[in-house]
Amino acid sequence: MDAFLTFLANIGATRQFFQVCVGACTMWLVGWMVTRGRSDKDALPAPAPCTIADVPVVPFTGGPRDTLDMLRELRDMARRRTEDSGHIRECVRIIREETKKQTELLQEIAEDQRLEHRLNAERQHRH
Repeated sequence: MDAFLTFLANIGATRQFFQVCVGACTMWLVGWMVTRGRSDKDALPAPAPCTIADVPVVPFTGGPRDTLDMLRELRDMARRRTEDSGHIRECVRIIREETKKQTELLQEIAEDQRLEHRLNAERQHRH
């Protein structure tokens, strides 16, 4: 029994054994994730209804009414894109302003710390 434990201890001390253990644990984890993903796939909601992206390859084959509906949808999408772009620009502007404020605050703190360190060094030098 002692010889077997010594054998296991010698194997456990090698790098190859460690690599095999890590590989086995990784394979086990991947297998678990794959089976978990397959079981989660059954619980997904139904696919979304068709959108403009699902238009057939040959456009405008549905007649004038479908063509007008498609053009209205394109116009609405362009309007939403313009509004979203405006919101994004506003967010970027606010982020820039806040970043500038924070940078100025950090520069003031750094200057105060430099001054404090200089004063402390002068006090220590005097004593």
